Amino acid sequence: MVTVAVDLSLPEGSVAVGVNEELLSVVSWSIPKKHAERVFVEIDRCLEATNLSKRDVERVIVTSGPGSFTGVRLSVTVGKAFKCCGVPVFSTSTLKAMVAGFESLGFLVVPVIPGRRKRFYTLIGEELLDIGEEELLERLGRLGEPLVVYRGEIPQSIFKRFRCLKDLTPLAARLLSVPESQLEPLRFNYVRDHDAKPSCKRV
Repeated sequence: MVTVAVDLSLPEGSVAVGVNEELLSVVSWSIPKKHAERVFVEIDRCLEATNLSKRDVERVIVTSGPGSFTGVRLSVTVGKAFKCCGVPVFSTSTLKAMVAGFESLGFLVVPVIPGRRKRFYTLIGEELLDIGEEELLERLGRLGEPLVVYRGEIPQSIFKRFRCLKDLTPLAARLLSVPESQLEPLRFNYVRDHDAKPSCKRV
């Protein structure tokens, strides 16, 4: 099955093309404000590199958050564009995508990415969290010896107490390894409401 995978939820955007779980082509860029301009150009480039076209795409997988509010919306919008063309589209959380492929290491893998205001997004078990440094340390401490897989910058206090691995693999490439059971219909995965969301008051 020819799959296009797209992640725009993080500062590094990425696109990958694969057949089943085999990666055929991947490209990434670190210009967050250019995600909207780059994504469809890079999709075409990845497909052309494998002698494929959009007509050959049988499935699309996108990240659905958490991450940058604008980036998450762009990821889902790309999915909607393919869905309008009749292509089956699935999503999974950014954090579940981060741990895909690490299952064989024998550790309890905990993904962590920085949020806003010195907070962090993490996935512990099936619990998606938006927490501060102290609570993150306390939660990790309950797990014994987890492997913290992270992107961006995380506090030194975590390095001092736990095994940590900074994953540099483009996230779109990891999307190709996400188990079918963790793929969802296209949706947003916000941990909390965006700061700009208007408040609703009863009148």
